[in-house]
Amino acid sequence: MPQRRREHFPEPSENAIQTAVLSHWAAFGVPGSLVAAVPNKHAMGQPGLTAGLFDLLVLSPALGDKTGWLELKIRSGKLSEAQREIKLLLIRRNIPFAITYGRDEPIRVLEHWGAVKPRARAAA
Repeated sequence: MPQRRREHFPEPSENAIQTAVLSHWAAFGVPGSLVAAVPNKHAMGQPGLTAGLFDLLVLSPALGDKTGWLELKIRSGKLSEAQREIKLLLIRRNIPFAITYGRDEPIRVLEHWGAVKPRARAAA
């Protein structure tokens, strides 16, 4: 049987991932939830901006009075030192967060946090 050639698709940028995640929430968001972008890119001392702040904040009935934070990364992405400091702050404060890679992982987190309706799973 001939081997199928693997298609190589370029990896989406973090901006493209963020757009896809926000579009998914807009289409499948649970009532009473919010997924919002934090306009903080390239925070370099501007008043009101904080280096390392995660990309999306998430409110949902399932999280109760907690605010979840999502950091979006391309598959090969790494956290900056400022992001590692934010991560430690979230851990110390017992605040839900996830560092996600690619387009599908953040959507799975939003499903788990109850911000979007679960996608139908294919039968195994």
